[in-house]
Amino acid sequence: MEAGKHSYMAEATALLRAAHQVLDADPKILQDPLALSLLGSDTEDRIQADLERMQREHLRGARAFAVMRSRFTEDALAEAVANGVGQYVILGAGLDTFAYRNPFPEDELTVFEIDHPDTQRWKLGQLEAAGVTPPANVHYTPVDFEKQSLAEGLASGDFDSAKPAFFSWLGVTYYLNMEAVLETFKIVGGMPSSSQLVFDFVVDDSVLTESEQAGVARVSNVVKGYGEPWLSRFAPNALQETLLGLGFSATRYVSASETHEIYFASRSDGLFAHSALQLMSATV
Repeated sequence: MEAGKHSYMAEATALLRAAHQVLDADPKILQDPLALSLLGSDTEDRIQADLERMQREHLRGARAFAVMRSRFTEDALAEAVANGVGQYVILGAGLDTFAYRNPFPEDELTVFEIDHPDTQRWKLGQLEAAGVTPPANVHYTPVDFEKQSLAEGLASGDFDSAKPAFFSWLGVTYYLNMEAVLETFKIVGGMPSSSQLVFDFVVDDSVLTESEQAGVARVSNVVKGYGEPWLSRFAPNALQETLLGLGFSATRYVSASETHEIYFASRSDGLFAHSALQLMSATV
């Protein structure tokens, strides 16, 4: 990320969510009409004008993963809220729109959006331009994970560290160095019982086929060209052991085969589970 500029990947991810609303079959994996609004009034026209590229296999895979991981996270959040969790922390929020289509009463769930200062300023400007007024139960906390810890960011706001919280961390871990990733795991693992973390990660080459490795290398080179290289990757089993050693009592690895069965098996639009990008859930 260039200093003073918002994350390119945050904008690209929002465009993938917006494209899902326009290009893919019903039922949508994620209903997110605000994704279109936050990128400008001409977003749908831009997507239609770029239709051939948008329907290429690598972008269908990226689009499928972007909406699937948000859907999985929001479903898991709903379960946590039903069990009494009242704080939702979105790490690396980008243009995530949950806070503005939140189905829960304001006094039942407080949302904390944490992101790089430059990206967060950009988002607030996009919200204003789209005429979206943030609800009273949303708090914005700027944090540069390469320079500050999550604990410092949470302590600077209205977050109650004595109560359990649900954390989502999507599209972030692979852009951070390993030290920053593990430090965040440790902080969330030290939260009160029933706290939960859902995050995605790039799978290590050791558990990929040669063709999958080649695909990862191609994508890695693309994001590196935009100044946001992938820095951290994990083997799922070793990652689960790491999480258990950092304070979590249980983990759930959500494999590509599982997400295929849940979200993609019966679809007619060609969306598919990504082999190199995976989900993990960990509960304190």
